[in-house]
Amino acid sequence: MVKIDFECPLCNERNNLILMGNESGEFNKHCKACEAKLEVSTKSNKIEVKAQLPQNIAQNTVKEKKIPSDYKKYEIDNSQNKMVKIIAIMILCSSLMGFMTGWGLLNYFEADFDEYNEIKIEIVVKNNTDDLDNAIIILDNEEINHKYIGNGTYNIVTKPGKHFVKVSAPTHKNATMEIFIPPQDNNLSLVDLEQGIEGVNRFTFEMEEGKGNIDLEDTTNIKIGAWCPNLIFIFSLIGLWGAWMTYTLQSYNNAQIGAFFSVLAMGFFIIGPILGIIALFYLKKYKFLFTASFKN
Repeated sequence: MVKIDFECPLCNERNNLILMGNESGEFNKHCKACEAKLEVSTKSNKIEVKAQLPQNIAQNTVKEKKIPSDYKKYEIDNSQNKMVKIIAIMILCSSLMGFMTGWGLLNYFEADFDEYNEIKIEIVVKNNTDDLDNAIIILDNEEINHKYIGNGTYNIVTKPGKHFVKVSAPTHKNATMEIFIPPQDNNLSLVDLEQGIEGVNRFTFEMEEGKGNIDLEDTTNIKIGAWCPNLIFIFSLIGLWGAWMTYTLQSYNNAQIGAFFSVLAMGFFIIGPILGIIALFYLKKYKFLFTASFKN
């Protein structure tokens, strides 16, 4: 009978093994401290100990990460998400107002204004050197009666709205112009001047000598009617896109672009821009909520 003393390679606990019969060979034993499986070899008068940690014990040695009981948990502030939705709604409303404004302008410049009374307007006909007093005025393809009041000025009577005017004068080219007469009081004039307002109820035709036809530049109101509604529609579409960027918190910069264009859409002329400006102010305040604040 031989008694062998050895230490566990894992926990350094002292163990012993009593051999009955053979004094050399390989023997199995469990550590009395950590219960690891030990393989004890006594060959060549040398004692070698190998340890194998059981699976259930290996799992128990992994320390679980525990959150301290006094640790304050992070809670998402729902009021912030609500505020972002409010900002998105403001941009959306501003853009929708822009659509309505653009549609209103489009209808305004294309309206007939049949319910309005006729008003007096002035047609001024002149060339580079002199006023012309023998012009023929054709309004919407019909020659119209007029009254010459001097200084190349002719008074005609017509209803507000869009009209096509053609002026003819001897030895001069025929001049055409598309005009828009907004609804207004009769005999509207500038202060201290006995003449109408250019582009409102006074339209000047610069004639050129020679034969043929010339197209004069359209009046300001005609240009507004041609370009403004389309621009407003485009700005409103960009505003809608910005409202979606804000609602989904995709990109702070894109949300800013959308809010800015919702201001330019001029929804209801005043209310829409105010909403867009407020949205721009609060977007900056809640910039940190966007997932791509510093990327896009």
